[in-house]
Amino acid sequence: MSKLLDYLNALDTSAALIQAHKNDALQAARDFGLSVDEQVLILHQDRREISAFLDLPFRDFDAIDTTETYFESWEIASDEQAPFEQEVIA
Repeated sequence: MSKLLDYLNALDTSAALIQAHKNDALQAARDFGLSVDEQVLILHQDRREISAFLDLPFRDFDAIDTTETYFESWEIASDEQAPFEQEVIA
């Protein structure tokens, strides 16, 4: 099973992870050990993409909205404003 599901479940139970996710979702995902693909999904926060990746029903992902974080391109891009997928590091 994907570690992404473990991460999402931990967001339901761990105040420390919730705070880390709100402060810096990318770093929290890296620290949790998510793969590059999983990190990108966390940053996109698209419930349909996540449910498809996990092969689980979309209706099970209502809770993801409670951990909303927003990223400006300058927060996650390099000096050249590269897409954030290139910034995600395993």
